[in-house]
Order: sequence, then structure tokens, then C-alpha cells
Amino acid sequence: MSTTFRISCLLAPLAFIAALALGIGAPAAHAQQQFYPSLKDSVPSITTTGVASMEVVPDIATISIGVDTERPKAADAARENARAAQAVVGEIKAQGIEAKDIKTLSITLSPVYGETTEANGRVKRTLRGYLASNSLSVRIRDITKAGALAGQLMDKGANSFEGIAFDFSQKEAKYDGLRGDAVRDALRKANSYVNGVGIKLGRVLEIATQPPETAPVAMSPRVLAAAPRGASAAIPVEPGAQTLRTEVQVTWELAQ
Repeated sequence: MSTTFRISCLLAPLAFIAALALGIGAPAAHAQQQFYPSLKDSVPSITTTGVASMEVVPDIATISIGVDTERPKAADAARENARAAQAVVGEIKAQGIEAKDIKTLSITLSPVYGETTEANGRVKRTLRGYLASNSLSVRIRDITKAGALAGQLMDKGANSFEGIAFDFSQKEAKYDGLRGDAVRDALRKANSYVNGVGIKLGRVLEIATQPPETAPVAMSPRVLAAAPRGASAAIPVEPGAQTLRTEVQVTWELAQ
């Protein structure tokens, strides 16, 4: 909890007594007698920090998948990878995912080298072939379908699973509610200080917010082996809960 009192050099007797009662001695008060153009630094004031948090269960999942194809010739790797990636995209759209929720992350084609150790101990690198890769992210607005869709995409040729991230709808509305709760928390704290010394809060001089906090949830990349045809298995997906937190600093003038 952060609480700050600012007392100007033209202290009213009551405000000065209140400051002393709250543990601010005369030298400390004198040290804060600095002149700034902002109103909150030129009048007796109090600043408190309000905090609010809540837990939400994500209802949106974004999965990152890929298709890797290695062939001796670059053209063959690129062509077959494009065919496999198109089959994966077709399956995504067939499951009702809109085009705006499908995003290409990367398309690469690179040589692949093999290494052999010669009798003299020297390592020799030889060109083994070419690796073509196509990575996609898919936003799934019905999180209950995420695991089943991932399994179906493996059947269609996706052979790498690069992670999953969770999000939730109506995010701004949730944060708006938290900001209101945080301001009320700051007001409660401010009143708990001034009520004990018989002074009142005046006008609000400043409201300063901090960036909202969300605990990210993600899965580390890993490669998956393709499931047998006709035996698609849903990948277990458990979103758990995320904690949303916000804080706000409010400065009030101390009423004379």
C-alpha cells in the first residue's frame, strides 16, 4: 500500500496537525515544501494506491502449428510442403474457423546437412536435402474445440505443435470494472487515514493508472508425431484460470 502526503508551505493549522498525527514531523514536512506547477503539489493532499483483481477462465485459445517437409530436392520439399499446408488450412476452415482467425507465421526453405566423422577425426558435412516449413496460428473462439481441432490437423499433415496461448472475451469490460473497484479501494484507504484526525477529502487532483497485469499461460514448443489415419485423438487442453489485476493512484486535496 502506497500513501503519500504533500503539505505546502502555507499549511492551515488543522492540516499541519493532521500531518503530525500521521507521523510526518516538521523536518519531513519542510523537505516536501517544493514548488511545482501541478496543482497536487501546491496544496495539502493525500495519495493512495487502490488495487483490484479477479480470476477469469479463458474462453479463447490460439494454437500455433506447423508442417515440416524434408526432401532431397528443394523444389520437391517446397511443393509437397505447400500441398500439406493447404490441406491443413482447408481442414481449419472446414471446422468453421473464419479466415480472420488464421494467420501465417512463417514460411521457410533451408538446406539440411548431415555430419560424418572421418578416420582422422574430422567432421564432414554433406548436404542431405532441404527442409520446407509452414507455421500457422489459429484462434479458436470456442475453447472446448481446441483439443479436437489440434488432433484433426495432425491427421491432415501438421507435424509440429509450437504452443498454445489463452485469452478471454470482453477483456476491456472486465478491466473497466476492475478500475472502478481499484478507485473505490483507494478511496477507502484515504478515508481510513483522514477520518482518524478529523479532516475530510476534497477534490480529486490526479488519477494515475498502471498498465493492467495478466498472468500469461503458454505451452512450450514441441514436435508431435502424426496420429494414424482415422484415429484422430483430441489433445487435452485445460485453460485453468488467469488472474487480472490493476492498480490506480488517486490524489485528493485535503479539505480545510
